[in-house]
Amino acid sequence: MSSPSAAEQRATDSLGIVAVILAAFVLLPVLMIFLIGLAPGMNAIWWLGIVLLPIMAFLGIVALVIGAVGIVRRVRRHRTPVLSIVGAGLGLLLVLPGVWVLFSTTL
Repeated sequence: MSSPSAAEQRATDSLGIVAVILAAFVLLPVLMIFLIGLAPGMNAIWWLGIVLLPIMAFLGIVALVIGAVGIVRRVRRHRTPVLSIVGAGLGLLLVLPGVWVLFSTTL
């Protein structure tokens, strides 16, 4: 069996990088709206959170799927899937508020 090439040894976790960037792309505006909404005079900004919730959940599912595929690919190649795990975790973090709103008992 031949030894792996140098490019295969240095292979980066591209799906993990994509998942982290996608999750950060959505997470940063949500955090900004949350922090601005905490200011006493800025209570009217919370409607942006309602608008961002479905977008956040959809892109969180996409990041979660990309992260899961990245984890499977890295484990099959016997490499550590650190960025894919972080991307999947951030994707799950983005999906949880939407799930909480959908399945909460109080309206």
